[in-house]
Amino acid sequence: MEPNYDKIIVLIIVFTASFTTWKIIKDFYITKFHMIFAHLIAIVTASFMLLSTMFLFIPKNFQRGISPEVELSFTSIAIIISMLFTLYVFFKYIPSNSNKKN
Repeated sequence: MEPNYDKIIVLIIVFTASFTTWKIIKDFYITKFHMIFAHLIAIVTASFMLLSTMFLFIPKNFQRGISPEVELSFTSIAIIISMLFTLYVFFKYIPSNSNKKN
């Protein structure tokens, strides 16, 4: 049984995106709410990121046992990077700029 490197790469990408989302959201909300509420909001958001990134790698015509379970593509990786960049801009960059203007 040969190792399937596509699955390993997809899992690393998905878990990294979820952890990064959790960290960005938790750092933002910890200044506004109690630590437990910030952590819960971050966990829920990271869970949605985990699901949405996994859906990006599912093949279009998946048949169990016949087609591969994941499909590694450049567009899926580009979408994940753009989602993380958008989260970073909304939760790190924009709030710090609005505080400097006041």
